[in-house]
Amino acid sequence: MRRKYGRRYEWFRLHGVGFTILPYVERDSVLSDFSALLASVKEGALLARRLWRNYVYGNYAFTASEMDFYLKAPAGSQIPYFNAERLGDPCRPIARRLVNPLTLELSNGSLARVLAVHRYPASLPEGFLYTLFSEASEIAIVFREVERGKAVSVTEVARRRRLTSSFSRVEEAWEASALEELATRVLAGSSLYEFYLLLTLIDGDLKNLSSREKRVKAIIRGYGIDSEAPPMQRELYNLSTCLGIFCVEKHYADSESIKALFPLIDEELHDSKGVFLGVSGTGSPVLLDLWSKPNFNYVIVGVTGSGKSMAAKVFLKRLRELDESIVYVGVDPESEYTRVAGLIGAQAVEIREGVKLGLDPLKLASSGAIGLGQVADLLIELYSIPRRLHGVLRRELFMNSDFVDSIVEFTYSVKDSDLSKHLQGATVPPDSLVYEGTPIALPSSVVFGLRNVRSKRLKAMISALISIYAYNKLLAKAGRSVFFVDEAWLFAETPSIMGLFENIARRGRKHGVVFMYVSQRAEDLARTPQGRAVLEQSATALLLRQEPQGLDAVREVYKLSDVELDFLANAPVGTGILKAGRKRLTIQVLPTQEELKEFST
Repeated sequence: MRRKYGRRYEWFRLHGVGFTILPYVERDSVLSDFSALLASVKEGALLARRLWRNYVYGNYAFTASEMDFYLKAPAGSQIPYFNAERLGDPCRPIARRLVNPLTLELSNGSLARVLAVHRYPASLPEGFLYTLFSEASEIAIVFREVERGKAVSVTEVARRRRLTSSFSRVEEAWEASALEELATRVLAGSSLYEFYLLLTLIDGDLKNLSSREKRVKAIIRGYGIDSEAPPMQRELYNLSTCLGIFCVEKHYADSESIKALFPLIDEELHDSKGVFLGVSGTGSPVLLDLWSKPNFNYVIVGVTGSGKSMAAKVFLKRLRELDESIVYVGVDPESEYTRVAGLIGAQAVEIREGVKLGLDPLKLASSGAIGLGQVADLLIELYSIPRRLHGVLRRELFMNSDFVDSIVEFTYSVKDSDLSKHLQGATVPPDSLVYEGTPIALPSSVVFGLRNVRSKRLKAMISALISIYAYNKLLAKAGRSVFFVDEAWLFAETPSIMGLFENIARRGRKHGVVFMYVSQRAEDLARTPQGRAVLEQSATALLLRQEPQGLDAVREVYKLSDVELDFLANAPVGTGILKAGRKRLTIQVLPTQEELKEFST
């Protein structure tokens, strides 16, 4: 830890966000967090680093970059932004010696040169720093909040100087206008910061380093920015928080204008222990770990032929390759996954009409797998019980559930003749066969195929009950596991069943259960409160090509821009937008030749 006037500092690791394709509302939220981060620590240094490594999966090989973000802040700082974690040291190479007045030799043998930005235009585009990483290896902002009285004085003096000057260039007039706005905001209470923006170039060869410097300067001139390499290279590289020691001009920005310097931009997704899905729009591998997200819900939405089932199967297969202990339970209305269940390490079970399944809702309720209220909702929907009898049904269930062993017995015990008539369907096939018998044993991962169940109503009913049974019997005790439902739009017209799926997803979080929801019709899901909740409350969503009528639904749920909507309307097979936590990036799912052959439908 370095000290300044006896003050101790410590390092924090920060998590970056996908920024470029974020909708404006989410951008504003991210930038507000950035402003709040600076206000919370008052002074320190932000460091963004790009590191390169090789990544190989099967026949795919990539030279991939990763972004690391760090904050040097006063010891004891409490930072509730960007998932800040205390860190001993960011493990940067040490500045060993000066090769020449403007070049350092680092402890890993590479050469470094630090450029300090010394001229700024009146305005800059938010997130522009990300474009500099094509040449810069590190970008740092060394900052300190200016004491309130001094802040007012500094901005007033600068403003008066500009107001009393004659402007020979348009740029000078813009500067004066910007200073006028800055002074107004500071007087209104905005914090003022003095800061340095530092660009560190790293290469193994002195000639290449000089070439990098020329290219960086060419890029930043496009933004109206100039930079030079000052002679105090060691102090600049070490990110000294004592701003006054630098032999370069100080710059000022308030909490609003400094947002343009937002550096915590990570357009890649490289979760440690993540599943390789494909490549991002920049050609970098995408590695997804659902258990590292705010919740474990994963939605894949795309029209027929968009590659959604391929994306789901690739994820399941590769997840099993990473961790053989993962348990899967799948509900597969069209028996698309049962054909390849062995490739994802699961047992295929085909459900047929006319076979006893042992899925009695009251027995499931007695085991704690479902509440009596949900049993009532299910019966109301399955047997079209009119609203005037809802209260009667709930009362009868709560009074009689301890004295009957099955739905059939319950139906015969109901005293209200009108309600009894509505429930008669439960006592005869095909419904009674669903309730009778012994449930299927679940020794390990299983995928239930329902292609041979012709009735849509019966298919939805069996899917809901078998999901509850499998969750309670297997997933809740398995540790890390995955529950997935394909063709989920089939259940969108059955709110009680959608509600059961939502309940499984909510309960699954405490047991480490990933809920994966695959559907072709986003508009059908968004039409019901339960389906919309599944879409909105999923921390991870893969949006593939959408039908025109589905675009409005995904726009509203995911706050997509017109450019993103146009991208989804014309996306090639397997190409889409991946939203993972606060990351948002374009992706091309890459199956291997073997996976393409086995998983194509």
